Amino acid sequence: MFLYLVLGGVFISVFLLIMFSAMPVASKRNPKSGIARLSYYDIAPQKIVEVRTSFFERVIAPIFIRIASIVKRASPAGMIESTRHRLELAGILGNVGVDVFLAVKTLFSIGFLFLFIILVVFLTLPLMVKILLFTLIPLSYFFPNFYLRRRINRRKREIRRELPNTLDMLNISIEAGMGFDLALSRVASNMKGALRDEFNKMLQEISIGLSRKDAFKNLSNRTDVPDLNVFSMAMIQADIFGVSVGNVLRIQASEMRTRRRQEAEERGVKAPVKLVFPLILCIFPTLMTVILGPAIIRIYYTLIQVLFRP
Repeated sequence: MFLYLVLGGVFISVFLLIMFSAMPVASKRNPKSGIARLSYYDIAPQKIVEVRTSFFERVIAPIFIRIASIVKRASPAGMIESTRHRLELAGILGNVGVDVFLAVKTLFSIGFLFLFIILVVFLTLPLMVKILLFTLIPLSYFFPNFYLRRRINRRKREIRRELPNTLDMLNISIEAGMGFDLALSRVASNMKGALRDEFNKMLQEISIGLSRKDAFKNLSNRTDVPDLNVFSMAMIQADIFGVSVGNVLRIQASEMRTRRRQEAEERGVKAPVKLVFPLILCIFPTLMTVILGPAIIRIYYTLIQVLFRP
């Protein structure tokens, strides 16, 4: 018990130390901007508007930013690059930085440690529950990875589902006389979802001077979808050898639909095999209970009457 109290005291002390070390950063006011300095020389008097920020923006956010920067500096370079790539595959790199994601993973472990100390100190728990809670402390570090993996898989499925129809629309636009970049921009403007965002990023890269080959390679790296990788390689080869883009798009769309149909048929064949286990574990015991239950009860009472008859 004394050891738990010591651990709890150390945790609270470290947390308070971090919080108070970040308080001066949070309370420091920003210097005047250039517009504010120029308004000082304005002849007409202006009304000063005081902008009040929330408690989260003034205190919590700077503390979290400080913790995130510390965690990022302490993390290996390989982990940072791997996390950056996975956030890019999930499509949330612009909203969630690498330092923020690593800080969330670290705070998960610290939070579970703090919860474990509180439950053990103030509650009487069985030994197995203590072992389970203690095991969750290192495992909680990987909980954000599970969410990130699900988001990556969902985004890949969305891109694969939208890609054949997108190639058909792109082929129609090119056959109508548009250039590839203009046709891609027109198709992307009529789309929704992750594939539109990736095409817009590729168009932005081309507009700033990047070659189409490098833009397609960056597109493959950002998505890591096999069908989109095949399409990118086909477009790069068509650009190099001067092959008709319309024929390439038509063939790619047809092959993607064929692969999607084959995968659907494969999942349909696997479905009966996967249903065997729920059938045996859930439905079969219930049926046996309903069918054999009354018979077992009658046999039980019959045996009692026969064995204990006076």
